Amino acid sequence: MIALLFAAMVATNPVVSEPQTLSECIWSRLPAGDRSQVLTAYGRGMNSGMNALNHHDLKVMAAAPTCAARADVPAMWVRSAVAAHVIQTGASASVLSEKGLDRARLDAAWDAAPLEARNCTLANAAKVFGIDGPACTDRRAPRAFAESLGLTHSIRADRKAAEQTMIYMNAKAQEQIALTLIARMPPARQ
Repeated sequence: MIALLFAAMVATNPVVSEPQTLSECIWSRLPAGDRSQVLTAYGRGMNSGMNALNHHDLKVMAAAPTCAARADVPAMWVRSAVAAHVIQTGASASVLSEKGLDRARLDAAWDAAPLEARNCTLANAAKVFGIDGPACTDRRAPRAFAESLGLTHSIRADRKAAEQTMIYMNAKAQEQIALTLIARMPPARQ
């Protein structure tokens, strides 16, 4: 029941931004039923959501060349960007249902956070790509994201929303890295 409510909430609160990122483009090209199924699975847990997304990998990869306007983007970068987008969508829906904080508030928390919080999150997300991210001197710095939203891990009522906020921020960093790597690719050879 909760998973169905979660999927309905996500469907009624679409994320729209201009211009559309590669991840948003690919995600939007999946049939609505597939997107709903993935987000419903995310409502049961991030691993469930990622397993559901993996079942649609052929569709994800088929949309990539059109959305990227090139066919040579490494599959790992495409999959990472789309997975990060899906995780952000699911995590933000969870935070919205738990605490009434929408995705715009999460993005504002990212923008307003101390540089050290963003750097530590980017450093962690960079590991997925086998690269070094920015220096992180205080591993607890990313707590600033949840704290700026009035959430703390030590308060039981905030715990899930605080955890989903941290998951959202890590996915945001991962998507930024993937999209940056893709944007910095040399022009495709004709």
